Amino acid sequence: MGIREKYELGTFPIAIGEKKLKLYRIENWDVFVNNLEQKGDAYIKEFPFWVKIWEASIVLAHHLVQIEFEKEQAILEIGAGMGVTGLFLGACGHKVTITDYEDDALELLRMNVELNGLKNVSIRKLDWHNPDLTEEYDVILGSELVYNETSIDPIIQLFRTYLRPTGTVFLAHDIQRMCLIKLIGMVPGRFDLENVVKTFNGANKQSRVVIHTLRLRP
Repeated sequence: MGIREKYELGTFPIAIGEKKLKLYRIENWDVFVNNLEQKGDAYIKEFPFWVKIWEASIVLAHHLVQIEFEKEQAILEIGAGMGVTGLFLGACGHKVTITDYEDDALELLRMNVELNGLKNVSIRKLDWHNPDLTEEYDVILGSELVYNETSIDPIIQLFRTYLRPTGTVFLAHDIQRMCLIKLIGMVPGRFDLENVVKTFNGANKQSRVVIHTLRLRP
């Protein structure tokens, strides 16, 4: 069964910096979020994290579209969900590979790549525990990646395997979610680390998002 048969889809415009995209999304995603808030940990294994555009992904996208990456650099987004950051970097003309593990998320990503004519963006499935990527990347990025500590070691190993020697990792998360902090604390001393806190003013609340920049040491 395809995603159109499973969910009610709609389109909406989104602008970050000077770029504007039109994206398909799940119309009733708030139902899933409400269930998460009500059921807590009991629901977290069932929660489809990809259905919502998380504030951290918007903040990370806004941060990265202002960086003048070289056009030939290869960029990898992991645990992408809706893939907002990767899609906007693609709209800026960069070569981007957007990955997720959930088939529905991947189908929606392909639809949004096609909808916006992003021919320089590719979509592929990626299992952190058994990665099968075929190249190294200049930039690896992700937002709200860690909801289970069992993901930390595979993510670190992914950085070790697929980040080029001069590469950079960008990770973003809501300041109230501490799992990613544990990942940062476990990254070996091969990286120089910079942290910046940015504020996101949403329709109903204000969020503080941390962006971690990890640069491989020479």
